[in-house]
Amino acid sequence: MPTLTAPDGTQLVYDAYEPAEPRAAVLVLHDWSDHAGRWREVGEWLRDARVAAYLLDQRGHGRSGGRRGYLSRFSQLLGDLQAFRRAVRLRTDRPQLLLGISFGGLVALRYLETQPSDPIAAAVICCPWLGLAFRTPAWKRLAGRVLPDVWPTLAVPLGLDPEHLSRDAAVNKAYGEDPAVHGVMSPGAWREIKWAQGAVVADGHRIECPLLFLLAGEDRVVDAHLGRAFADGLKGAVLVRWYPEMYHEVLHDPQRDQAMGDILAFVDAQLPPV
Repeated sequence: MPTLTAPDGTQLVYDAYEPAEPRAAVLVLHDWSDHAGRWREVGEWLRDARVAAYLLDQRGHGRSGGRRGYLSRFSQLLGDLQAFRRAVRLRTDRPQLLLGISFGGLVALRYLETQPSDPIAAAVICCPWLGLAFRTPAWKRLAGRVLPDVWPTLAVPLGLDPEHLSRDAAVNKAYGEDPAVHGVMSPGAWREIKWAQGAVVADGHRIECPLLFLLAGEDRVVDAHLGRAFADGLKGAVLVRWYPEMYHEVLHDPQRDQAMGDILAFVDAQLPPV
């Protein structure tokens, strides 16, 4: 179980899926309330394609340190990712790519906008959380305005319906029963995430590396149309793959082979010919 130390001293844990001679290294960032273990199949898939995969438990999630469901500053996540990249470089010198899933996609996009001096070869952004696909209850909206300054660490139930994650009922059942899924979000975290969503949209022009967006046409968790509008507004090398019938977790869909094939083709296109 590899570990690293974040800039503020928090201990972070990640999983490594390493082939004998990797062609590239993909750093995977999971969704909110999620953890790296739920994406083991993705790590194995990449490893079998001779791509090293490193799946981080983000702070406050899974086996990593930090208060569950809380963020002090969104920028801490960017420092965590930079430290994660350094840890991966000690294991392989192959080109680094990012794979950000939902909330992890938001983190990856903000990182790409703010770290131009340490370039990433490319990034895959899967169903980025730029806005929700549903309206939150009135009491949560009020709490989101009042509580960040009064009780920022309060653990508020996330209220995510597992049935909205995937068309695979087994995936949804496992998520609902997974003790490592914490299922909460604090007012402080909500404030930081809302800030980051606005910042990502405003600063998209700063992204220079090639991007692949994977978007689910039947996403009931995040607003896929916001993700598509953002991708369409970028000026660089951007590919968009739209899966009309898939739910939020396209990499956990019964037809996940299609999405993984798109990722591997994109990775291949970023690497020099052998």
